[in-house]
Amino acid sequence: MTPKRVAIDLRMVGRVPHGIARYALALWNELPERADLRYLALCRAEGLPSIVPQRAGDEILLTRSRFVSPLEQVELPMVLWRARADLLHATSFAVPLGWRGPLVVTIHDLTHLRFPELHGPGRRLYYRWFVGPSARRASAVLTVSEFEKEEIARRLGVAREKLHSAPLAIELEAAGGRAGRDSRPPPTSPPTLLYVGNGKPHKNVELLVQAVALLTQPARLLLVGEGLERFATGAGIDVRAPVDDTSLIELYRSATLFLSPSRSEGFGLPPLEAAWLGTPVLVADATVLREIWKGVTPLLSPDDPRAWAKEIDRLLGDDTARQALADRCAAHADRYTSWAPLMDLAEKSYREALGLVPRERE
Repeated sequence: MTPKRVAIDLRMVGRVPHGIARYALALWNELPERADLRYLALCRAEGLPSIVPQRAGDEILLTRSRFVSPLEQVELPMVLWRARADLLHATSFAVPLGWRGPLVVTIHDLTHLRFPELHGPGRRLYYRWFVGPSARRASAVLTVSEFEKEEIARRLGVAREKLHSAPLAIELEAAGGRAGRDSRPPPTSPPTLLYVGNGKPHKNVELLVQAVALLTQPARLLLVGEGLERFATGAGIDVRAPVDDTSLIELYRSATLFLSPSRSEGFGLPPLEAAWLGTPVLVADATVLREIWKGVTPLLSPDDPRAWAKEIDRLLGDDTARQALADRCAAHADRYTSWAPLMDLAEKSYREALGLVPRERE
């Protein structure tokens, strides 16, 4: 039998992949070689240092269109047709409507719909005109949590039997992560409170600034990521641009506490990465953070900086309690170190969409 040709959208992968790009790149790197499937990478030139053939028969298809751009609606169907693709896996919400072949879609989160006041009308219209119809047409819709499965069913009208979730995985081993966990540096003075992410409104970084101002003990707040410059409002608050994995590991290891106050996450990988490296974590009682962290660490209101300040003060003043929390968080993070659940789910979805195996009914 001639192998079926599965195209995977990797156009969002750049020289330092983050977020959605990590998910897409993990798919490309980790899918096993099979006799009945061949894989095609849709990518831009800047992704080539990271995207290389992994299996016999892999092909790299260069595109000009950027991720989520008008050009992709014209270019991608032509590229897929010329490459004789049998199926497209749209690894995020960028889907060419002109592709009418078998389709698997990944939707990581619906933050744009949960908080419409924080985003322009363009994104909401994009979900209405492109994402919703594509998700409803797709043979399978993959996501990263049970929370998002319910959100996609409710907000986009996708049939629940087409929805499947598999978690993200921690990927710091190659950069020396495990060794870092086993040899944490001495505590810093003053203690470092770390946030890694961006400065978008739903990330709720302002709460951390307010909470630090209420602390009774000295502490340094370190914010790492894009769009955080406006929070550098005074002494004790430092801001850094995004860093590579090696530098990120050192930041996680040297932090006294990791803080994740977000009102909305699709999954929330940074607190798991920090926990895996032995740093105790505090998270907001919101969306998927509640799903992942309930029973492991205190869940704090995303609207109450005083509650955050009180819990931070308690942990800074009690080494035993802080170490106990670090141990619980690290043990919990160990559950999120493999991409195998996603690979199994993706392969199953491809085969069902292509008619290689009967479709299972849940």
